[in-house]
Amino acid sequence: MTNQLDYTAIGDRIRQVRRERGLTQEQLAEACGLSASFIGHIERGTRILSVDTLFQISLQLKVSTDYLLLDSAGLDSHILQNISAILKTKDKRKVEHFLNTIKILADKIDEL
Repeated sequence: MTNQLDYTAIGDRIRQVRRERGLTQEQLAEACGLSASFIGHIERGTRILSVDTLFQISLQLKVSTDYLLLDSAGLDSHILQNISAILKTKDKRKVEHFLNTIKILADKIDEL
């Protein structure tokens, strides 16, 4: 894992989700108050997007910013997608408990 974000991976994830949602670059751009060409640059990884732009895109695509960023950090996105798909059908209180347990384990990972 590197210490820098992979903007191409972020752009790929945005493109993937945009297409899954049936949106064009123009539609996403309009919803975010951006130009379609800027969305194209983001998706190709040729422009660095601000935190605000990332947030606006995530809102419009109805995904978390974490979801858009995780692939760029070198994590296995297939595992995370599978976990996400499984958790969507479960009781929200139990999912929250499960996620809190993961957070606690992650904080203690060096001690395991």
